[in-house]
Amino acid sequence: MARGVGKGLSQMVSATEEARVTDILVGQIVPNQRQPRRHFDEDALEELADSIRVHGVLQPILVRPIGAGKYELIAGERRWRASQLAGVKQVPAIVKSAAGQESLELAIIENVQREDISAFESALAYRALSDEFGLNQEEIAIRVGKTRSSVSNTLRLLKLPEEVLQGLQESVITEGHARALLALPTPEKQLAIYEMTLVKGLSVRDVERICKQPSETPKPPKKAARADVYTKQIESALSERTALPTRLSREGKKGKLTIEFFSDDDLQRILDLLGIEL
Repeated sequence: MARGVGKGLSQMVSATEEARVTDILVGQIVPNQRQPRRHFDEDALEELADSIRVHGVLQPILVRPIGAGKYELIAGERRWRASQLAGVKQVPAIVKSAAGQESLELAIIENVQREDISAFESALAYRALSDEFGLNQEEIAIRVGKTRSSVSNTLRLLKLPEEVLQGLQESVITEGHARALLALPTPEKQLAIYEMTLVKGLSVRDVERICKQPSETPKPPKKAARADVYTKQIESALSERTALPTRLSREGKKGKLTIEFFSDDDLQRILDLLGIEL
């Protein structure tokens, strides 16, 4: 059976390399530590493994020799993982001599062309090209076939708080949600709207609308005091009850309770909870 290299690999290997497809033992292959793709759907891997058990690996993977009879994956990690699940001993491969930078570039190109990696994974890969190999955004864009603005906007996602990035990586929110949160001026505001998005199931358009609304910059407190555990518990309970960001500040026996709302519906819900009818 003829084995085609597919759309992604066809642009990364020469005709001579494409003609030299060879079978390599699965155990001789090691994953690429710079692989931009971090998440592999287990159910999809099992389905691919079932297909491999019946039809074999139809498209060769791309590897580079690293010595001692070992090969490092450049492209095709899903096929390699699924082959292991299927109990296959050998996989068809194209062996390409490539340095570390070229290996990372090829891995990114293959995944981007297939649209197999998330924006978060792309951002990490672009940062690796910048940090490890000193490429600027224009050079990255040329190498991966994107515009400079696309690369720049993707890299900006890494400025979001860690909790938000984790939600993006786990598909709790979408790339559209994350991009909308970038419009907010501080990590605290980004986290507040992120948490509200989870609680209320906000759409991307909802988040965009909220983030565009002008907000008053809070004045710094006269005395910096760390909220005690009881105050935090009250804030958490009120935030959960109202599904809105809530802050409680105290000075001795006095204090101020602030419930932030973002629409007339939010305000009406607060009034309903307080039993106020107008």
